[in-house]
Amino acid sequence: MSPTVNQAPALLCDLDLQATLHSLAKKAACTPLKSRFSLEPNRATRFSGELGPLFVDYAKHHIDTGIITNLCELARQRGLAQQFNALRAGAKLNNTEGRSANYPSLRRWASDEASTSPQDQTIAAMFATMENLTAEIHNGAHRSSTGKVFTDVVNIGIGGSDFGPRLVCDALANQGLGTLRPHFAANIDPSVMTEILATVPAETTLFVVASKSFGTQETRCNAQAARAWLQASLGLEDVSDHFMAVSSKPEAAMAFGVREQYILAVPEWIGGRFSVWSGFGLTVALCAGMNSFRALLKGGYAVDQHVEKQPLESNIPVILGMLDLWYRNAWGMTSQAVLPYEHHLKLLPIYLQQLFMESAGKSVKADGSPLNNATGGVIWGTEGTNGQHSFHQLLHQGSDAIPCDFIASLSSHNPIGEQHQALLANCFGQSLTLMQGQSAADIEQDLIANGMDANAAAQLAQHKAMPGNRPSTTILMDKLDAESLGALIALYEYRLFASSFVWGINPFDQWGVELGKQISQTLMGTLGNPNDNSLSELDSSTTQLVTRYRQAQNK
Repeated sequence: MSPTVNQAPALLCDLDLQATLHSLAKKAACTPLKSRFSLEPNRATRFSGELGPLFVDYAKHHIDTGIITNLCELARQRGLAQQFNALRAGAKLNNTEGRSANYPSLRRWASDEASTSPQDQTIAAMFATMENLTAEIHNGAHRSSTGKVFTDVVNIGIGGSDFGPRLVCDALANQGLGTLRPHFAANIDPSVMTEILATVPAETTLFVVASKSFGTQETRCNAQAARAWLQASLGLEDVSDHFMAVSSKPEAAMAFGVREQYILAVPEWIGGRFSVWSGFGLTVALCAGMNSFRALLKGGYAVDQHVEKQPLESNIPVILGMLDLWYRNAWGMTSQAVLPYEHHLKLLPIYLQQLFMESAGKSVKADGSPLNNATGGVIWGTEGTNGQHSFHQLLHQGSDAIPCDFIASLSSHNPIGEQHQALLANCFGQSLTLMQGQSAADIEQDLIANGMDANAAAQLAQHKAMPGNRPSTTILMDKLDAESLGALIALYEYRLFASSFVWGINPFDQWGVELGKQISQTLMGTLGNPNDNSLSELDSSTTQLVTRYRQAQNK
């Protein structure tokens, strides 16, 4: 049974191209995935490859050499190579904000290729400050207000200022220096800070306030709560020794009360969901070590080199990005599951939700004209094998085919008996089952052979049948470390860029989140002031909710 090729809207305003893609998809759907392996003995090696410290197998997809050629030709026609060149040259690809998006220049700092260009000099200065701040904490030169060496770090940020450092610190938690314990406060929900502050020692806790603008509501509120807690706990008015800041607005951080020498300035063009490569990785350096942070960048740099030097047809991030477009536009698939079979990558699906859904959640092109095609889909998932006991039922027997990424380490930092072997057996077995499936006829025969009544076997077989023919990618690393993680994150970034540039959208802005922020600021006054008469300007539903909040405060 083949996945349904849904009618997708016209791709990139090119009806001939749309017809070609649909023709390719219809033809591809006629050949089951498991048949492709018997028809192409060298399929696995043809559709897989090394990417820095990663091995990527994309053979279990509805592709052949002709389809890859067509998809790469589409990328070529849409100027993908030129867009990548512009990105590396620092062109203002984020046209709505007038900013460049040269994230490879951040990773280049960890190589021997850094130049003396003004941008590279600015980046080198940022990382020199980062190294100095990290060294002062590690060697005890900078201590708490009571003269104690710091033991805990609380990263206060939200969005990219939180997701990236949180992912990396968790991924490397069992292989870092072990001298500083990381904690993360993002949500404005007061329970977050309350629970963190109940577990950390006031005398030896450092707060890293990470905000590009230093005006983000959630971050400022949590930072203010931290300062008030320190003042009350330590009996001191000046607790500035406990604060560092990462921002593109150093003056705003100083106005808050962070000393100038403890502020890590970052360039304005660095966007939140791509910022872990920059000074916003300070908490990573503090907790995992500066060498680990440098290795993270080194892994990303290896992917930069691959993307720059490989032709499109063997360019792994480009191919995966074009497969995202292929399934979204020619097959009508609307989501993607990310399934890390590695406990310390459990936060990866959440990180990728922001990376992909904030970047590709667009309905207009970069020039502002309307799109006539679908763009970004839903990213979701969790760590294996937990997911097998929750949503894998939908992956295997649900009505929609959902492409999956399986990610695993070939060896564990914490081996116990055969448990890691069992983990990989589950990982490989899930991708095999998604591809191969099992027919009702075969199941019926097995049930009868095991003594079941023929009529009962025929009925039960329909419920147990697995359609298979569902695509997946498997990404392997020898062992999870900073370099492998850096390569993995960069792989997903370039995959996003490839599909976004071919769609013609700007993946670097996120205007869709702004209006909700503005309205929430307006409602703050309405909620907190019972004499505010602006309720008459709101719809009846919102008015009802505000009224109930006000009533609850008077109980």
